[in-house]
Amino acid sequence: MKTLGTSEGSTSQDPKITPVDGSDLTRIFPRMRSLHEVRRDWLSDEELWLAIPEGETKRHCLTHAPRHSWKLMAEFFLALNTNVGSWIHNLERRDMMLLGSLAENIFGFTGAYARKQQASLAPILTGWKRWTEFKITSTDKIPIDGWLVNLRISGSISTNKVEKAVSWNVGPHGYQRGKKEIHKIFEQGPPGPIICLQDVRIPKKRKNSVKRELQQVFPHYWIYITTAQSLKKDSRDRPYVYPVLTALHSAFFPKATQIRCPHSKQMDPDIRREIDGRLSITQAQTPTGTTFQFMNIYQFTAASPMGQTDMWTTTENWINKQKNTRIIMQGDLNCAHPGCRWDYAQPLNKDLGTADNKLEHFLENTSGHFYAQQEHTWKGKECRAALDHVLTWKNYHLPPQTANPNPKSHKKFDHCQIWTQLPHLDFPKRANAARTTQPDFSQRIDTVFFNRHRLL
Repeated sequence: MKTLGTSEGSTSQDPKITPVDGSDLTRIFPRMRSLHEVRRDWLSDEELWLAIPEGETKRHCLTHAPRHSWKLMAEFFLALNTNVGSWIHNLERRDMMLLGSLAENIFGFTGAYARKQQASLAPILTGWKRWTEFKITSTDKIPIDGWLVNLRISGSISTNKVEKAVSWNVGPHGYQRGKKEIHKIFEQGPPGPIICLQDVRIPKKRKNSVKRELQQVFPHYWIYITTAQSLKKDSRDRPYVYPVLTALHSAFFPKATQIRCPHSKQMDPDIRREIDGRLSITQAQTPTGTTFQFMNIYQFTAASPMGQTDMWTTTENWINKQKNTRIIMQGDLNCAHPGCRWDYAQPLNKDLGTADNKLEHFLENTSGHFYAQQEHTWKGKECRAALDHVLTWKNYHLPPQTANPNPKSHKKFDHCQIWTQLPHLDFPKRANAARTTQPDFSQRIDTVFFNRHRLL
């Protein structure tokens, strides 16, 4: 046989060719084309060049979860109302190159549709206007049903090795009584690059010992704890403590440092002291040199309107001063977006309504990006609300966060854990993670003392 698949005769009739297990078929059949080559040529013909590298990398631990496909569908229709271009760029950062290239060709400003409109001097429609036009003008080559099927299939395929950021208010138990559940977050696989915990209830005198304990058990994490003690006391005559804990994995962030946020001099001293514990800002650098700032926040409750206002003012001033740094805020904001409170008495309590309005005002003044939670993150005795959020700035977007149920335990936690998928192109991982702290040898034997006092 000289060629494969030609009219010179059946390939199976040649007794001289016997494929051997493990042999390279392309050497036996020089003109045989692999599926990757066929795919690459098709993508090139369709001008989907961004998706070509996607097929060259091996994929591991892929799972098919049809119930998750609605998230990508919701992202698309939300993007039609906001910014389709940013959504397409977000797909590419999440390594969904094929879907991103298709979206660019149909809805983007540089794809086939945009070039066709420019050639005919016609206006380029965006958002819902483009979607309406697409539904009317869809053809057999690009059918509307095919696009929706593409969204559904792409959204239902996920990998088990996707890095995620975790945020959790561990009240009312705090770190000491919720240690087992907190350690499970650190022990998850793959390791979470970013872990933000609120209401961990660590007093100042135990701050260093808790940090030392965590770094000994999980030596590849940078641990940062801010804590503040209130003048108010509980029924047991103990002062209230307002700390937050931030942990960053050193494989994703070789360099990390904590930043102190400046306050207004006219702020009430007690509120300023509490903000120092409720707000933590950590600046970290990825292996590729990209700088991120992570804000871990435990906002005042609606019953403390002055504290809420001062907290929003402090963070707003800080964010607006940052130029090119990507900012991600996670935490319990103690306020909800419109329509994200359930089973509350109507009309809504004045303090709660004011707190929710402050959140919207803060996002408007800082041009923040967010996804409104479709499910509750906090549950009281008779009502529920989405009080925990993930916000981003500087034209940086993350996929919608999900509220994960708490681990099975006899303890009752008020808040759900908030998990956010991180685009692995933005958070590359080093092969070898350095220890963030040196091993503690204090419990070992002092050999010099032993040699001097040993029995002869």
